Amino acid sequence: MPRPPPAAHDGRMNATDPTATGTTATGTAATAPAADGGPGALAPATAPGGDPFAPSTGAVRVFAGTGLVLLVGAFLVTVVLMLRQSFAGDGAPGPLKELAMWSLSLSGLVGLWAMCLPGDAVGHRVRRGAVFVQYALMAGGPLLAAFDPS
Repeated sequence: MPRPPPAAHDGRMNATDPTATGTTATGTAATAPAADGGPGALAPATAPGGDPFAPSTGAVRVFAGTGLVLLVGAFLVTVVLMLRQSFAGDGAPGPLKELAMWSLSLSGLVGLWAMCLPGDAVGHRVRRGAVFVQYALMAGGPLLAAFDPS
């Protein structure tokens, strides 16, 4: 028995025809991508005006985590510098030792903030700035301890 010719396509979804596109019998949009940019259209890879080469939030979080690991080394360098000044001078580190420790502890807090806050809580630019501040505070600890007059 020969196969009947295909019927004309009226643009409605048919449960038995998986190749049909258009609207369903109830009038809602189809799940196939729409060529006109409607609800079924695929989203663009980047937002209009966005920088496709900007680092992602995940990359900035990795830099914040790396800064927390480097903070341990900065703390050890600061302690060694303060101990060297204590034994070489009058037996006590100078007045900038507290500022050096505050700088290191604020660096840790800013790094944790930049790494752990959800992506929706702060923008990418703010998170990137926080990581910059984290590294600046981390470098400030040993520098304050090195230039501490005693």
